Amino acid sequence: MIDAIPSSTTATRSIALMYHAIGGPGSPDAAQDPHYTVEASRFATQLDALVRVAGGATSARDWLAAPSRAVVLTFDDGHASNHALAWPMLAERGLRADFFVNPGKVGEAGLASWAQLREMAAGGMSIQSHGWNHRYFTELDDRALREDLLRSRLAIEDHVGTAVTLLAPPGGRMRAELPAVARECGYTHVLGSEPGVLDGAASTRALPRMSVTAALDAATLERWIAGRGIARARLRYGVLGFAKRALGDRRYERLRGRLLGQGDVAR
Repeated sequence: MIDAIPSSTTATRSIALMYHAIGGPGSPDAAQDPHYTVEASRFATQLDALVRVAGGATSARDWLAAPSRAVVLTFDDGHASNHALAWPMLAERGLRADFFVNPGKVGEAGLASWAQLREMAAGGMSIQSHGWNHRYFTELDDRALREDLLRSRLAIEDHVGTAVTLLAPPGGRMRAELPAVARECGYTHVLGSEPGVLDGAASTRALPRMSVTAALDAATLERWIAGRGIARARLRYGVLGFAKRALGDRRYERLRGRLLGQGDVAR
């Protein structure tokens, strides 16, 4: 199925990619989910494709300030490989990205430290909020959610020294009102996990992201950049969403972990 992007809006519409850990020398096994861990050599090939096909890649922070056809790059969880491997490869190509971190977990085994995050921010990277400690927002009542969003934003701003305006809900778990609640807590945009095309005019709903797994091939990536194959990704996301709602988050995670041979992996 082909999802054509109207030519009149191509200049301000793009896609956002959602990465997690990067595998390879210097990448600790701790805090990795193998299903979402992209090997360094494959990641380098993907970055080169973005430069060749899309003209480059940037952070959501910068794209929202000046929408373009550049692909948006984001990373969730703050894995140590984001500093050790992803950042140097991005910097080598003059690219930028957002890194969504959990302040309550920064510096734990396998995760980047505050010093590393400050170094990345000084190098032009965007450090943003992934919630306080990766607890699913759907598990929090309204008061606890607001406390989580405020605590996370303020902690990152205090430790890194840059403004935090973007929020990515852990596991993509969110209720429909999250963008409105996030704005009340000082954020401007929420980036979700539902596949789709970015639209610079959208501000009242979660912005879509395409999930990058370990098996993503270059041909599929280039189709996404061209606006093709997105409907198929949305269909798969809808099926998985139904399973999560039917089973509940924790039962779904246990089943997913057994199927992938990883135990109980939260995602």
